[in-house]
Amino acid sequence: METLTDRITRYLLARIRRLAILDLYERAAVAGLLEADFIVAGDETTGTVWRVPEQSLRLLHADPVKARAEIMRRLGKAPHKTTAIDVLIQDLPAEPVHEKLRSAPKGRTDRENRAAAGLKSRQAVAAKGLEKTPSASSEFRALLREQLAPPSVAHVAVALLVARAVGSSVPDLSALSAVLRNPGAFVLIKAPVGRFERRFGLMLEDGLIVPYWTKLEDVHRSSPLSDGYGDRRRGKTRKTIKTLAGTDVPKAVERSLSRFLVDVLLERTAPLVLADETRTALPPFVSMTPDLVLECGGLDHELMAELLQMCCGIAPKQSLQQLKKMALDLEGLSIDALALAVRPGRALEHILSILEVLGERARSSDKSDDDDDDGRGSGRGSDRSGRPKVKSRFLIKDGDDPPNSVDGIDVVQPEKPAETSAKEGSGSASVDPANPEHSRLRQLRVETLSGYGEARGWALNLKEDLQLWRGGRLPWSEMSTKLILSGPPGTGKTTYARALCNSLQIPLLVTSVASWLEPGYLGDVLKRMSKAFELARENAPVILFIDEVDNIGSRSAGRREQHDDYWRTLINRLLELLDGTSKTDGVIVVAATNLPEKIDPALLRSGRLEKHVAIPMPIWRR
Repeated sequence: METLTDRITRYLLARIRRLAILDLYERAAVAGLLEADFIVAGDETTGTVWRVPEQSLRLLHADPVKARAEIMRRLGKAPHKTTAIDVLIQDLPAEPVHEKLRSAPKGRTDRENRAAAGLKSRQAVAAKGLEKTPSASSEFRALLREQLAPPSVAHVAVALLVARAVGSSVPDLSALSAVLRNPGAFVLIKAPVGRFERRFGLMLEDGLIVPYWTKLEDVHRSSPLSDGYGDRRRGKTRKTIKTLAGTDVPKAVERSLSRFLVDVLLERTAPLVLADETRTALPPFVSMTPDLVLECGGLDHELMAELLQMCCGIAPKQSLQQLKKMALDLEGLSIDALALAVRPGRALEHILSILEVLGERARSSDKSDDDDDDGRGSGRGSDRSGRPKVKSRFLIKDGDDPPNSVDGIDVVQPEKPAETSAKEGSGSASVDPANPEHSRLRQLRVETLSGYGEARGWALNLKEDLQLWRGGRLPWSEMSTKLILSGPPGTGKTTYARALCNSLQIPLLVTSVASWLEPGYLGDVLKRMSKAFELARENAPVILFIDEVDNIGSRSAGRREQHDDYWRTLINRLLELLDGTSKTDGVIVVAATNLPEKIDPALLRSGRLEKHVAIPMPIWRR
C-alpha cells in the first residue's frame, strides 16, 4: 500500500520532471526540433502548444543512432535557457491533450471567452495535424525526452525531506489539504540539513513544491529565504507566499519579529511558510503558533540510498550495504555537499568517500564554532547584542595596521576626535602644525558640515541608532542604513562619506562602478562587484561607499541594445547584493551619482537605496 510519504515523493518528483521537460522543449524549439505557438495568438498567458515539424519527423526514417546524434548536436548548439512562460505540455505520460488544457472559470470576461474560442479552434487544428502521424510525433517526443538530464541532486534531496516531513507529521492527505486551502495558512517545515532553507525557497519559487509559480516576500527583512527570481524565469504569473527562515529567528528581536508575524497573519492575503534548517528548537511564538508543523529527522541511510537510486541509478540494496559497512555518519552534511559528491557516473565507493570527508570537515567546523562561542553550544559565536561573529581574512580594528587597499577597494580608518587625541598627549588638540591635513581630517565630521540637508539629519539619526543597536536595544532591520547622494561634481559626496566614517567611528570601504568595470569580461566584473560586498559583510560594522553608481546603467534606458544582457546581468547582480546587505547586520551602504536620472528605478526601491538626497555645494565650517 502506498504511504503518504511515497505519494508526496511521487508528486514532487513529477513536478521536477515537468519543469525539466519544459526547459528541454524550450531548447528544442530554439534548435528547430519543435514548433511552439501560443494557444491564443499573441497571448502568452494562455499557454503553448508544442508540435513536431515535418523536418523533425524525417529524422525517424534515419538510423536510430544517427537520429539521436543529430538531436544531441542540435540541442548542444541551443543555449540552456529557462522557459519564458508557463507552457502546457500535451504529451506527458498518460495525460491526454484535452485533460491538460485549462478550463475557464464561471463568470469569465469577454476576453476570456474569446480566448476560449480561439483555444478550441487551435485544438481542432492541432488535432487535425496530429491525426496524420500521431504515433510518429509521440515517437519523436519520446526520443527527444531521452536527452533529459538526471534530476538535480538538490531538488531530489529537498523533495525527499519534504515528503518525509509531511508523511511523519500529517495523518492523511485530507488533513494536509484542509490547511493548505486556507488562504492565510501558517506552515512550519523543519528539516535539520544545511542549506535546506535556500534550496527549499528556490524550489518554491519555481513551482516545484506547490503546483504554481510563486513570489516570495520575506516577513522580516533579514530573512534569506527569498532568492528574488528576477530574470531567471520572467513572464510567470506568480502567487505571493510570505516566508521566514528559521536561521534568522534567533538573530531578530522577538518583539519586533512577532509584530511582523501578527501583521501578516491578520492580513490573511497570502500563506506564510517558515522553513527551518536548525537543529535547535525555535522560540514558542513561532514554533507553537503555526496551523501546521511538518518535521523530519534529516539525512539518514535510507534517504541517501533513495537519493542515489534516483540520481545515479544505484540499487538501494547496494547503497545500504555499503553505507552500513562504512558506518557513514551523515550528520553535518548539507544539501550543497550532496550536490558536490553525488554525480552521475561516479562509483558508489567514490561518492561515499567524498561524503565521509565532507562530513568530517563539517562536524569539525561546527565544533570549533561551539568552542569560539564559550561553550554555549549554539553553533555560532555572538557578542552581547546577539549579533553573529564573522570570521574574516582581515579585520579592521583600532590598533591594527590594516591594508590601505584590498582587492582594489580603498580602506579608510576613522580618525579619532580631536578632543580625544588631546587627552592622550600634549600639545594642541585642534591643530598640528607638522601635519595640518591630519588635523583637518580629525575635524571632518558630519556634525561640522553644513549644506547637506536631509543627508546630515540621516547621519545623525543613524549615529544614535547605531549606539542602540550596539547595546542590543534596536534591531538592524528597523534602521535606515542605505543612502544615495546625487549632485553635480564637486558637491562633496566623497567628503560626506569620509565625515560619516569619522562620526560613526567605523571603517569606510571605498569603491566605484568604474573600478568594477575595469576587467571588462562579465565574470570578472561580477567577481569584483561581489568582492566589495563580501568584504563589507566580513568586517561589519562598516560603511560601503559606491561612487559613480549611475555607470551601472538602467534596464529601462532604451539603449545599449547590442549588450543588453550584459548590463541587465550587472544590474540584477547589484540588486541581489543590495538585498543581501538587508539580511546582514552592520553594513551601511552609501552611493553617489552625478546623474540620478540614469539610475535604474529598482535600485531605489524599499530595502535598497531607498533614501535619496540631492545635495548642493557644502559649506565647510571652521
